[in-house]
Formats: sequence, C-alpha cells, structure tokens
Amino acid sequence: MLRLGAFVSLLSSLFFSPVLSAQQDVMLVRSATRVSRVVALTSLTADMVVTLNPDVLVGIPGTSLTNTDPRFDGIHRVSSGRSQPSVEAIVALNPDLVLGADGFHSNVLDSLNRLGISSLSLKIDRWSHLEEAARLLRQKIPNSNVLERKLSSICPASPVSVKGASSRVLILVGVSPMLSPASKSWSGSLLARHGLINATQGRSGGSEFPGYITISKEKLLTIDADSVLAVDPAGGAESLRITLGNYLPHVNEGGFYKASYYGLINPGSLNSIASACQQLRTLKR
Repeated sequence: MLRLGAFVSLLSSLFFSPVLSAQQDVMLVRSATRVSRVVALTSLTADMVVTLNPDVLVGIPGTSLTNTDPRFDGIHRVSSGRSQPSVEAIVALNPDLVLGADGFHSNVLDSLNRLGISSLSLKIDRWSHLEEAARLLRQKIPNSNVLERKLSSICPASPVSVKGASSRVLILVGVSPMLSPASKSWSGSLLARHGLINATQGRSGGSEFPGYITISKEKLLTIDADSVLAVDPAGGAESLRITLGNYLPHVNEGGFYKASYYGLINPGSLNSIASACQQLRTLKR
C-alpha cells in the first residue's frame, strides 16, 4: 500500500487540489453570461468541460490523467503535476471563466479576480457536490443535460437492500498511517450510492486529513467487514490478504481487492469514477 510520503502527497491533492465541492456560496463568477473560453485547473473539471463542449476548453492542468487522454491533445497546459498554475499563462489564454479548486487554487483565483477574470471555486468531496457542479457548469456552458446524463450512466444509484443484507466494505489507504474514509468523504458517498455499508461508519480516530480516520491493526480486529478495498497495495490483493488477514477474520480469502486511488479516493476524471463504481457494483449482494 502507499507509503507515508507518497500518501500525504496524494491526499494533499485530494483535499487541497483537484477534489472539488460545488456550493453556490463559494462561487466567484461575476456574471451570468455564457462562456466561450474556459481554463480548467483540475483534471476533473477539464473532463466535465470537454464533455459539455470541447470547443470552449482552452487551458488545462498537465497531470497524469490529462496527459494520457487524447481528448486534451493540443490544449495549452497551465500547470505541471501538483504545482500551482501560472497566472501569466492563464491570462495569456484570455479566458472568460477559470475553474479552480477551493483552497488549493485560492491565491491564483484571487489574482485572476483582481484582473477582472471570472472564476468558479469548487470542492467536490461528495457525489451530491459533483451533481451540483454539473448543474452549475451547464448554466455557463449550455449543452442540454448531457453531463448529468453521463454521471447517471457511469455511476447509477443502487438502493439499499430491503432485506438489510447490504455488504459491509472496508476501504484502506496508506500504510503508516493506515487510514479509512469516513462517511463524510468522496469514498463514503460512493459506498452509500451503491447501497453498501461503510464498515468504519460511526467510528472515531484522529487524523490530520478531513473525512478520514486512523486505523491500527488492532482496531481492525473490531471491524466487521465483508470486503476490503485497499488503495494501490504493494504486492496486490494477495499480499494484502497475507498481511492483514489475521486481523480481519470475518473476511474470506476472496474478499480482498486492490483499488485505484483515482476514482475511489480522488474523483480524478469521469472515467476513473466509472471504474470505481463498476468495482463497487461487484461487491453488492
């Protein structure tokens, strides 16, 4: 599983960069006019914009997701990796709207606002926030409800079993510390959307990362789970089973799964979300 340094870096990108929340009280858009030149500072918002109208997207971040997606070939990069975007590069593109992440991009957006460039500050850490972001973007980039329809198709909601037999899923991220997302997180909202029970719901455990609790091996003994999803475990699911199997006696040998960081922990892109939702659907009884 992820080592501390790499995991802290990844969670930093989760809470302070491309993971967004669409709330109107953080909107910085100054007019209701429709836009024709958009710069997206996160891979997820770039994906959402190109889904609505690829012709309006003029700037994107240079990330592992955008750099391997042919839809973004030829579009100007305004940042690289997890570095802050260049204000000068954004201004040079003459955008009428810039989409950034609440917190991580605050200084950049403030600078752009002072220059008269409208921006929208977002934070998507719940499924409902993603849906709200889609509605907000459709107001600026009209295209019927194509984005909302795509969200429904890539991750359809699944009701909780009326028989109360929903699977209990434990999600683990990192090694030292080993963390698990609480209900109020992106991962927690995906579990709820699929009618799955978060095995750590209602549990406490200090963590420097909002929405996460620290899990010790001893604490694992007290957790009742049917399945375990580990994010990018070293050695794969079998290695994870060997390492943690004795601490999770209720999980059978086939109940340990490897999961990807993008999609389950950090939305990343619509394709990443689709893959994570497909995996969760296989866990539902």
